[in-house]
Amino acid sequence: MPRHLDVLVVGQGIAGSLLAYHLIARGLAVCVVDQGEPHGTASRAAAGILSPYTGRRYKAPEDLDTLLAECHRTYRGIETALGTRVFHPQPIWRAVQRPAELADIERRRDERPGDALIGPVQYRDLPRGIHAPMGATRIDGGGQVDMEALLSGLRDWFTERDALIQAQLDPAHVTQPPDGTLAWQTLRAGAVIFCDGAGAFANPWWQSLPWRISRGETVDVEPEQPDTWPTAIVTGPRSMVPIANGRYRIGSTYDHAPSAGMPTAEARQALLGALPALTDGHTAARVVDARTGIRPGSRTGNPFAGFHPVTPGIGILNGLGSRGTLYAPWLARRLTERLVDGVPLPGHVDVAHHPGLRTR
Repeated sequence: MPRHLDVLVVGQGIAGSLLAYHLIARGLAVCVVDQGEPHGTASRAAAGILSPYTGRRYKAPEDLDTLLAECHRTYRGIETALGTRVFHPQPIWRAVQRPAELADIERRRDERPGDALIGPVQYRDLPRGIHAPMGATRIDGGGQVDMEALLSGLRDWFTERDALIQAQLDPAHVTQPPDGTLAWQTLRAGAVIFCDGAGAFANPWWQSLPWRISRGETVDVEPEQPDTWPTAIVTGPRSMVPIANGRYRIGSTYDHAPSAGMPTAEARQALLGALPALTDGHTAARVVDARTGIRPGSRTGNPFAGFHPVTPGIGILNGLGSRGTLYAPWLARRLTERLVDGVPLPGHVDVAHHPGLRTR
């Protein structure tokens, strides 16, 4: 007998995990299909930095206040559901890299919500171990999402609810029976929503979207003299994030390779070479892990959410780029409200507005 679902979610990265969590919390019958690959995905490779402002020009979405509020609401709710800590609110220290940054900082501090989130450039009394000869600014409102705790915890949570299948779903094997549902193997669903990261590039429903492909690598290190290293998140030419067991995740590289592949010696050298510009102490460290992943982004700058205009049961939540920790909670809730309450998606993320999707 077929198993009937309201929604089949494809992919258990941060987008698929949060979407399935919200849908189940609203009482829908949901199943997540994920191949369980621990490497090669952007979510698993990410350092989990939740930063309101990024890059040399301190870029931020216009609706930053709303996004941050949803992040705190969602991650705290998941912590209650899982009984474990997944979100660590803390300041992010940005080491100034060039004189022009000083003007960008002041410009952002004159705007909302930058006036509440970005501090003045400091040259003294910085947290231990931060290397910032040109000064550093403190960015509040964000922190670090423990991606391993979040994804593994939700994976167990789904399993306990018989809501997880470990398998690889080929989009070509999703069929449309006469009853108006969508079918895959023995499952029947009212909607199939693809949250499969780089898998979208070959998905016949979504491959024509304006994707921006970015491959990244990170390394996890153990410092030889940990007492000299920062205890805070530090960004500059790269990022340095304290993680579990006295380790740090250093990231990330950017290139336009179409597949994750294996970690490379060149990327490791580039990441380790950034340590003297991040920590004002002994930089010798032992590499204990290396990860790669593809960040599916959007050339329009906006993520993709919603349903296909020709096959309305086929949905997507993808294209978050390097801002998955910031965008995923808000997008997952909006897409849940679209499914459950019929609330329209905001136009700037609604994938139905892309004219290239009018034919499959």
